[in-house]
Amino acid sequence: MQETGAGAGPAGTVLDEAQDLAGALAAVAERPGPVEITIGGDRPVGPQMGSVVRRQAGERLRAAGADPLLLRAPVAVDDDIPDEGVIAAVDDALDLCRGVGAGMLVLALGGVAHRGRQRQRLYSMLAALAEAASDRGVRLMVQNSAEVDEVGMLLALLDREHDQGTLDVSARGTTSLAWDLSRSRAAGQPDDDSWAVVRRAASRAPVLVRGLRAQDDAELLRTLPGYRECRALGSVITVLTADDRMIK
Repeated sequence: MQETGAGAGPAGTVLDEAQDLAGALAAVAERPGPVEITIGGDRPVGPQMGSVVRRQAGERLRAAGADPLLLRAPVAVDDDIPDEGVIAAVDDALDLCRGVGAGMLVLALGGVAHRGRQRQRLYSMLAALAEAASDRGVRLMVQNSAEVDEVGMLLALLDREHDQGTLDVSARGTTSLAWDLSRSRAAGQPDDDSWAVVRRAASRAPVLVRGLRAQDDAELLRTLPGYRECRALGSVITVLTADDRMIK
């Protein structure tokens, strides 16, 4: 099992390259733990799969050691396509999650502050997608495009709507945060500041940490108070990216 520190949970892996299911199974068997798979026709999990094939693929991935199994939506919330296209793509991804037995779907923000949809439209879309995710028993993991505060604010708005009874989701934890370390660092946000937001989010529902290499994870284990403990408890789930696939 791949671990980056005694007492911490296993660091998993990101599978976002074109490959078949056999290749994915080999990669998972080599490094069992959390696995994030990007959805696509040329990927181990894709929309072309029938219901039986979906179920079998999920069973084989989990048997190889994918725990938990997460899927990544093929679109960002504010992609430059019509709202209906984003909602349809995420809706299909949620169905695929249910078909393979993946309990979480990673959904990226593509750059809320400087392109795409206005913040209120984005929030309205996320609210609708959160309801769709809740209906399917899938947790929506919203990934930052820059500083993690942008997701923290959206989660706070969703929580408020839930508390007021105007958001039809089973629990606050239907939506959570995916911290992309490479993006928050690129935006100039210190890791300590990002972690303060992420740790609060982890107290309400498990969070995903991605966009980091093994050496980055080891650094976080050394420097962030409570990070190791959260990993051990499973409130922080980590998936590693290969050096040559990191965002520059």
